[in-house]
Amino acid sequence: MKKEIQINEGKCFNRRQRFSLRKYSVGVCSVLLGTALFAVGAPTVAADGVSASTDTSKETVESVQPEADQAPQDTATTAPGETYAQGAPAPKVELPNPALAPEAKAATETPAATSEKAAEAKPAVEATPKAEATAKPATAEAGVTAEETAKPAEKAEEAKPAAAESNKPRVRSRRAATDHNNEPVAVATFLKDGEVATPDMADPNGASVRSQTVPSGYATKEGDVYTYSIVDLTRFNERYNTNYYTRAYKGFNDSTDTTVELIDKNTGNVVETRKITASSGIQKFTTTATASRGELTWQVDYNPGTGAGPGKTDQPFIQLGYEVGASIQALVNPKNEAEQKLYQDVYNARTSTDIINVVEPAYNGRTITDTNAKIPIFVDKTTYYRVVDKNNPTFNANKTDKTVQDYVPNGNEVDLARYTTKAMEGQNFTASGERQFDGYKLYQTADPDSTSGYVSRPYTVGTKFMDAERAGIKRIKEIVGEDGTVVVRVYLLDPKQQSKRSDGTLSTDGYMLLAETKPIKPGDYNKQELNVKKSPLNTIAFTDNKGVNYPNGKEVTFDFQKAAGYTPYKTVFVPFLGDGIGHLSPNSQLENGAYVQIGTNVDLLNSLTPYKQPIYYYVKQKPVEVIPEVEKQLEGRVLTDGEFTFQINRREKYS
Repeated sequence: MKKEIQINEGKCFNRRQRFSLRKYSVGVCSVLLGTALFAVGAPTVAADGVSASTDTSKETVESVQPEADQAPQDTATTAPGETYAQGAPAPKVELPNPALAPEAKAATETPAATSEKAAEAKPAVEATPKAEATAKPATAEAGVTAEETAKPAEKAEEAKPAAAESNKPRVRSRRAATDHNNEPVAVATFLKDGEVATPDMADPNGASVRSQTVPSGYATKEGDVYTYSIVDLTRFNERYNTNYYTRAYKGFNDSTDTTVELIDKNTGNVVETRKITASSGIQKFTTTATASRGELTWQVDYNPGTGAGPGKTDQPFIQLGYEVGASIQALVNPKNEAEQKLYQDVYNARTSTDIINVVEPAYNGRTITDTNAKIPIFVDKTTYYRVVDKNNPTFNANKTDKTVQDYVPNGNEVDLARYTTKAMEGQNFTASGERQFDGYKLYQTADPDSTSGYVSRPYTVGTKFMDAERAGIKRIKEIVGEDGTVVVRVYLLDPKQQSKRSDGTLSTDGYMLLAETKPIKPGDYNKQELNVKKSPLNTIAFTDNKGVNYPNGKEVTFDFQKAAGYTPYKTVFVPFLGDGIGHLSPNSQLENGAYVQIGTNVDLLNSLTPYKQPIYYYVKQKPVEVIPEVEKQLEGRVLTDGEFTFQINRREKYS
């Protein structure tokens, strides 16, 4: 028997549709990401996929559709230029992160069906255009995929008696305003055949989704679009007496196309807009060049984040930073104090602050010279209701405290039900709550750490990804725990093997392993000595300004960054070796002796979001059969048919 489910398409529609979908068991494929290039940060991942049950079952999907006219159309121009400036003394670098791939969805999930009613001709009614309609954005920015564009038809206006032309009513088309910053894009539910859940699976039972809160003084883009990065131009603002920040946003869809706006914090006005796509190249904000008199230009670029390893998945990100003016890069005379001060002041002005970095919230509030933000993807966040395997050695038939998290799944558990919300990576979520199922009792509650937090993706042990790459430096992380625990390794191109330079790949042939950490938990950083630390290193061969020749280069030290203000063991300082290795300064910095203060700071940080599935475990209750025996003693007579009756009220006793 099919179960009738009520689905309310969009919270503002005054109509409901009734339908049921029959789900048949299918295989589900889990995909895990591989990882990334050109970076300045670390990845965050987690996604729940909906696992298929071995039983036929009922599964429903509700799609909450985005508004068609959501964000204003933006235009941008492509300005060629260098991605990074050269000559910066010891900048702190964290490179963009590639991420791990989301788990594939069950093939049985389909968008909610919607019925459409054709509007009847009404001679007495004249429809007028929507007065408050805004310019429609390009699909690449805030549009929706074909699967997500279907909207329920507006209810036709009631036919009215003919009226004089001058008395015709003015009817304005109305549409429900949907904002997926506060509600899921879709909801899918599953209930095993023959089972009864309380509350019913159509009830969210506490499940919710909302976007991260932005600190006071900053604003997300209005409308049904997802703001995933806000960067304050902190030191730039201090030096040039401005108050700028940028925000990056995209539509609630599968597109990676992003709009980045430069905003004046004093007025809240958008000063300049750039569109970032896979083919847009480096986009420069000329307003910043004007404000800094050509010393610094804020720019943003797209990186495909090509992945590799188990479950290879690309994780695109945007890279934000500055181009340093040519006149500043030319200041290499160490004896001219005024020039060196100007040089240092300009490079220091490149420091910015990540106000929000939704996919990697561990970076929220960090200060950095060049930053990056992973472009969010859709993630299915599922609450599972599963039956334990009584043959599992961790099962305890005498367990009384349901909050103790001592049951370890072995893969033989069976899904009773699932409640899945489709959300954007980095949003806050609350899992669906405990439910009762006829014939089952709760064995173990969901781990409290898994029932709320940031929407993220699952991890596969053995996956390697590069989340930072610059100046011959590669920071590669390997997942060593399903919760997202990683080992961090830092590689540097060997000056003697420059022909093997392999930008944008995980290949380390021709590279030196400078540092390897012990396992680091998600959201934590290195706090101890390294497993591997290579020092000293040698620069390229060169002749200094005094005519001294160094055919084998000069020795330089590789170690933790120990300057004031740095957390012990968290950051390593990769020295400049020349030829753009270790830093993008010109070789003249070797010749004049300034190289000893030039290099790149690389953080040993695990910015992944901890991943746990919210799972409630249940145990099947077996009824005990009871055979009643009744004996009635009569004095001197026999009962006749119908003279004596009794009723048994069934009370189940479970073993």
